[in-house]
This record gives sequence, C-alpha cells and structure tokens, in this order.
Amino acid sequence: METKKIGQKVINIIKNKKIKPISRWQFVLKDIFMWTLGALVLVFSALSFSVMLFLLNNIDLSLSPDINVSAWRLLFNTLPYFWIFFIGILIFIIYLQVRRTKKGYRYPLWLIVITSILGSTFLGLGFAAAGLGEKLDEILSYQVPFYQEVMNPQMGFWSSPRNGRLLGLVIEVGESYDVTLLDKNGKLWEVYLEPTQNKVFIEENNPARFLGKQVSENEFIAEKVLPFSPGKRMFQRMQQKNMKIPPSFENGMPSGRGWHR
Repeated sequence: METKKIGQKVINIIKNKKIKPISRWQFVLKDIFMWTLGALVLVFSALSFSVMLFLLNNIDLSLSPDINVSAWRLLFNTLPYFWIFFIGILIFIIYLQVRRTKKGYRYPLWLIVITSILGSTFLGLGFAAAGLGEKLDEILSYQVPFYQEVMNPQMGFWSSPRNGRLLGLVIEVGESYDVTLLDKNGKLWEVYLEPTQNKVFIEENNPARFLGKQVSENEFIAEKVLPFSPGKRMFQRMQQKNMKIPPSFENGMPSGRGWHR
C-alpha cells in the first residue's frame, strides 16, 4: 500500500510539472559528443607530448662537466614542467569526459588514466616522428610572449653569460673569428672564438650556444660552440622588435645592420 502511494505521488509530480521523458536519441547523441570530445582532448594531449619530447631530446646531460653543473641540476633546471603539468590536466579532462558517457561508470580511474597516457604517448611519438613537435615549438615560440619564461626553461638556463653560458641568434659571422649575437633579451653581443674553434654550428639567422667567459658588458670569449633547436622563432620575434624599421620576415631574417645596440 505504501509503495502504491509513493508511486502515485511520483505520477502526480510528473503530471503537475509536465515532465517529459528524454528520448533515446538524445542519450545517444550525448554519448557520441562525450566520446568525440574525449578523443579531441587525447589528440591535444598527444600534440603536447610531441612538443615535450622535442624539448627533452634537446637536454644533453653529458654537457654537465663543461658547465660545472651536476647532471641532476642540469636536468632539474631544464625539464619542460609546463608541458608535464598541461598533459596531466588534459588527461584529467579525458577522465571526466569518459565518466560522463553512458557506460563510463564501469571504467575505474586507473584504467582511464593509464589508457590516456599510453594513447598520448603512442600518438605523440608519431607526431614527433612527423616533426610536429618541433613545428609547434616554433609556432609557440613566435606567438606566445611568455614562451621563454614558462614553456621552455632551457632558454633561461643557457642565457647566463656570467656563469659562462650564452645563448642567442647568430646575426653575423665575421672573418676574424668574431660573431654578432642577439640574446633572448634583445641585447647584442660580440662573441670571440678561438682560431681553432669549430664553426660547424655557427650559421647566420640560427641560434647557437657558447660556453666560455664574459669579459665585458657585451663581449664574450667562447671556448665551445653548441647547436640549439628549441625556440628558434622567438629570436625572430625579438629581432623584429629590435629593428628600427620592423619589416616582415616570413622566410628569413636580415643580417645585423640597422640594430639598436
């Protein structure tokens, strides 16, 4: 009898509030939308993984003796923390999307997280092999103002001339073993090389790292030259900013004429 009363109350509430049942196709569409959104987030996570992998591939721990820094400290100061954190957020979003699907409640947290990590890893490896990680890094380094401070800590670590590390864009290579360099702050440097120094990594309009000693406010004596790949286009943005008459450089950059020193 009590059950009948409760049932009648529910029927009365439905009639009074004119509640209509939700059709099956709406549930199906919602389910498809949730899975599609989850798949898109997985793709973004994989793209982020490819950028992170590109940055990690440019961390060379074997250089620690050359810069008098331990390998652990070098790793700690150059890890792409932003991308690690960002991928973590995306995986959490994937978990929420899966749980909102029709049968999402059946999947435990650990299964969704591990599957998302594996999916991001395998897709990310494919994207990285296709060069998307490097391409995205170039785009972000040109478009994002806080790239060097947040997205790529390697820029700051290698830009420490007082500690014997100088990073910048090679503007001009002289004939007498000297290089004009633009650092990440828009400052021009004169870098002097030893006559026996290998210049294979020194090309105009490309970034390079120099290990050596700062001898004045804008002069540096280099004992070793190293290549540098991440953040290439950040220097292009910096170069345009420091030009007296900033032209458009989509396919290249000019030599060191017309600069503010």
